[in-house]
Amino acid sequence: MLVCTAVLVNAQSSSFSSDQPKRTPEEIARKQTVMLIRELNLKDSMVIDSLYRINVRHNKRREAGQTRAQEFDGLQLFMSELKNILTPEQYNKFMNQKVDKPRHPHAPYAPSRPDSINRRQSML
Repeated sequence: MLVCTAVLVNAQSSSFSSDQPKRTPEEIARKQTVMLIRELNLKDSMVIDSLYRINVRHNKRREAGQTRAQEFDGLQLFMSELKNILTPEQYNKFMNQKVDKPRHPHAPYAPSRPDSINRRQSML
């Protein structure tokens, strides 16, 4: 009975993961690019195309399964590439976006640390 239950649970968990198709780096990059076009009010098609290509490269690197040091180096490369294609105002806006509001409409809300500390202290 225990073996049957384990097999059933394993089969169900694998069916849940197969319900959602894995997105390709290109699909992820397309969504990221659209989001940044909206947030940074990008108009130049050359900048938009470069941004898409940077996002694709970054997502392919992330998918490759790297060490933390390689991930950090990839993130630094991504940020330097962004800095090269965006205007200083756009780059500053990107870097200074509020952490309080989710960048993705379905992302969970993550309050800034001082607010969450204040809420906890008021509960005591």
